[in-house]
Amino acid sequence: MAAFTTKDAARTSLEVWVEHDSEVSISGTTNVNSFTCCYNINKLKDPIAVSFESNKDVMIFKATALELENECFDCGHKGINKDFNKLLKTEVYPTIKLQLREIQKATSSENTFFAKVDIHIANKVNSYQLPVKVTKNGHYSIVGELDLNLTDFNLEAPKKAFGLIVVHDKIKVSFNLHLKEV
Repeated sequence: MAAFTTKDAARTSLEVWVEHDSEVSISGTTNVNSFTCCYNINKLKDPIAVSFESNKDVMIFKATALELENECFDCGHKGINKDFNKLLKTEVYPTIKLQLREIQKATSSENTFFAKVDIHIANKVNSYQLPVKVTKNGHYSIVGELDLNLTDFNLEAPKKAFGLIVVHDKIKVSFNLHLKEV
């Protein structure tokens, strides 16, 4: 895939598999401790369609998205999983969607890019720009993390034990994706 090279404008369409050693997690804190909810990558059965146009150091993507089922996140305890799904309104909005819009080469490092991503949670969409590291070694490895606020998605952090335990508004989405062309 010549996606991360500098060329004149070129359109490319392909499919990639998310390999099973990939990781996606959401972590946060409460006034008592911290938590991490890890996605079960084995639930991603279908390849992801990737379509983009590249022009020099910028790639613009068309309908390239990773859709994650909320119920496939494991927070380490049945009660926390239940609270996590209640927070995300899983019964009504069963997935989180990460839609890649653009990747631009950073000038600071050979393997660093800035990705523009739309994140869809509970029927609310917010756009973010974040640095990602991209390497190629038999597959593509894309690593990054992003801090979000629950209130940005109109989500109210759950309170437990009559309000004595409160989840903080700020959460972190971390990913280490290993992608292989189909």
